[in-house]
Amino acid sequence: MKNDFTENEIKQSVEYQWRNNQIKILLGIWLFISIAIFIVPLLGMIMELEIIGVTLLIWLFFVIMFGVILGGFSLSYYFKNKYFVKNYMNFSCHEVVLDKVVTSLMSRGSIYYKVTIIDENAKKEIDTNPYFSNYLFSKFLPEDYNNKKVVGLYDKNENKFYIIKKVN
Repeated sequence: MKNDFTENEIKQSVEYQWRNNQIKILLGIWLFISIAIFIVPLLGMIMELEIIGVTLLIWLFFVIMFGVILGGFSLSYYFKNKYFVKNYMNFSCHEVVLDKVVTSLMSRGSIYYKVTIIDENAKKEIDTNPYFSNYLFSKFLPEDYNNKKVVGLYDKNENKFYIIKKVN
């Protein structure tokens, strides 16, 4: 199959949208933690005004600490998206059925698929990313893709299969 996707189609792909969703979730967690860490000491500051400076310094420390940790993961997703958009024309295109479900240990509650492709006359079994979950903030539900035919791109440098879209 020929890889004739446009950059816009790549930005609408399951892979790209999943990474963007992960970035939004991480930034949402950081915002929630920042507000929660601010509100709890704020209630204590109402009682004692002399500890305002110390409380604000502690709050700032935790906001920066969580920002660095979650920001690192967000930057990782961002740069992987940039790599994907920049190099997608170098990937081979394949049509596969998502029928080998595997649960993800790293992304608890999420699943990924093992897909079998033939690349350069060799049969390869490749993993997708753990896009699919029934969690509240999940963008892609397993029941929408399980046993469905999809088009994806195989990156032999990373040994990854990126799902682009479902085939009707």
